Amino acid sequence: MAVREERHERDRVTHRLEAFSDIVIGFSLAQLGLSLVLPPHAVDLVRHPFGIAAFLLTFFVVSRFWWTHFNIFEHYFEPTRFMMFFNFAALAGLTLQVFSLQAFVHFVPRGEGLTAARIYFGLFVASYTMLSVMLALGIWTRRNALSSALRATGIRRAIGMSFTVAGCALGDIFATADHTNVVVSEGTTTTLVAVFPSTIAVYTFFGWVAGVVASRLIPRIPDLYRKATGARKEKADA
Repeated sequence: MAVREERHERDRVTHRLEAFSDIVIGFSLAQLGLSLVLPPHAVDLVRHPFGIAAFLLTFFVVSRFWWTHFNIFEHYFEPTRFMMFFNFAALAGLTLQVFSLQAFVHFVPRGEGLTAARIYFGLFVASYTMLSVMLALGIWTRRNALSSALRATGIRRAIGMSFTVAGCALGDIFATADHTNVVVSEGTTTTLVAVFPSTIAVYTFFGWVAGVVASRLIPRIPDLYRKATGARKEKADA
């Protein structure tokens, strides 16, 4: 009876946390829509769609966050103090990241776009780092309850996220000068409308590629080691 009550309490807390998290993520998407700024002319939505591009990028990031968060709660979450803390920290980072998009749109015309972009991607690093830690904690905490397939899938996801986040973090650190200003010229007037952080984009891309490769290779190391050890033992016995 005690075990059943304990399991019921665990499930109830997990469901409440998941519902709260969904509300926060949904609010972040609503806040994201409010960050769009109407241009002076309707044609500017087509001629200069940089705000829409930033919106779509952030929408993808938030959607990917929700999908990863859902998988963690579905298979790996355990309502411990540490995991609940990292869950709340990840949600806070996501909400601030969406807010920082408004800051980016506001500060670009003032020549402070690169600083705003670094804040934006720094918050991306923070929120996804919390997700990665939460996933790793879940794999370790529920290691005996997980099937080998779920354990391997979780490890691959944690490694992939960690490398992508590390690449973005390095790009954010070194993005002091290497960026591309997007300007629009109308007659004799030149207006700065966007800043593309080239260094952050390149480092994030290579971090993602490294994560894909590492997530395939690292989980295979124990099997390769056992095979190599077994081959040496068979050779020695022969």
